[in-house]
Amino acid sequence: MIAKSHLIISNVIRSNSLSNKLFSLFFNVALRFDSSILVLSQLPNMKKSFLLFSFQILVLLLAAQPYVDPFQVRYTYAFRSGSSSRGTPFTHLWAGSDLPIKIKTNTYLLLSPFYENWQIDSASVKNIQPTVNSIALPIGLILPLKNKKWTMVINPILRTNGEELFAKNSFQFGGVGFFGYERSPGQKIRFGAYMNSDFFGFFFMPLLGADWKMDERNYFFGLLPGRFTWEHKFNSYLFGGMTFRAITNSYRLSDGQYLRIDDNQLSAFLDVYPAKHICFTLEPGYGILRKLRNGTDQKTYTTTEKWGDGLFIKLSAAYRVRLKK
Repeated sequence: MIAKSHLIISNVIRSNSLSNKLFSLFFNVALRFDSSILVLSQLPNMKKSFLLFSFQILVLLLAAQPYVDPFQVRYTYAFRSGSSSRGTPFTHLWAGSDLPIKIKTNTYLLLSPFYENWQIDSASVKNIQPTVNSIALPIGLILPLKNKKWTMVINPILRTNGEELFAKNSFQFGGVGFFGYERSPGQKIRFGAYMNSDFFGFFFMPLLGADWKMDERNYFFGLLPGRFTWEHKFNSYLFGGMTFRAITNSYRLSDGQYLRIDDNQLSAFLDVYPAKHICFTLEPGYGILRKLRNGTDQKTYTTTEKWGDGLFIKLSAAYRVRLKK
C-alpha cells in the first residue's frame, strides 16, 4: 500500500524538482520504517508486544502531543505582501526526526536531530539576506519521579546556525526543561523554561502548556509561546485544527554579523492519512509581528526591519505514529 501511494504521489509532483527531492527522501525513509515494522511483526508475540508497549510508554512520556513523528519534512512558502516592507516572500525548509532510546527502567533518551534552511526575499530584491541554515541535536531525557503524577523532561540542544555550518563562531547551546502534572488521565499541565545562547545575547523564555484531551475528537497540546495546537478528529484518515508557532532564531553571517529572525504564525491545518503511518499536511496561515535584525555584538542591532506581515502555505509529510491516550 505504501509503495502504491509512493507511485501515485511521485507522478503528481514530478514537475516540481524541489518537491520531488523532498518527497523522494521522505518515501525512502518511510519505506525503511515500514520494512522495520514488517521485521518486528515476525518476532515472537511476547517479544513483539513488549517492544511495542515500551515504545508506546516512551512516546507517551516524551510527547506533549497525541502522536510522534520518527521522520518529518516541512516546506513553507510565504507569499508576497502588498506593502513594500522587506522580507516577504521567503521559504523555509525543515527536516527532522524523533529517535527513542531506552536507557533503563523508566529512564529514556530521545534524539531529535533536525535541519532547516531559510531563504528570505523582499518585494523587489532576491535574497536580501544570505541563505542561512541550521543543524541541531536536541537530546531529551526523561527522569522518573517518585510521585507518578509528575514527570520531568530535560532537553539540552546543541546547534550550528549560520550562513556557513560548523564555522568556528556558529555554535549555540541551550535547552528546554519542564515538569508535567497529570491532573487526570488524558489531562496534563506542563510548565518550565527555554533558554539559548543566541548571538544577540542570552535568550530566556518561561513556558506554559498542556496535553489535554477534551473528548474523543478534540485535543489541545503544546508549550506556549513556542507552539500550541488544537486538533480535531474527523475520522481515522482525516484530522484538522489550528496551530500557533512563535519563532526566534539567530544565525551567524560570513561577514561576522548575525541575523535574528522573529515570526509569529497562526495557521489552520488538515492532516490526511493515505496509509496508517503516512501523514500529509496542508497548512495555510498568516505571519504577524515579523522582524529581521542584523547585529555585530550582543544586544546591539545595526538594522531592524519589519518583514511585512502576510500569508504563507506550509506543506508537510511525516511518518507518524498516533498514540492512544
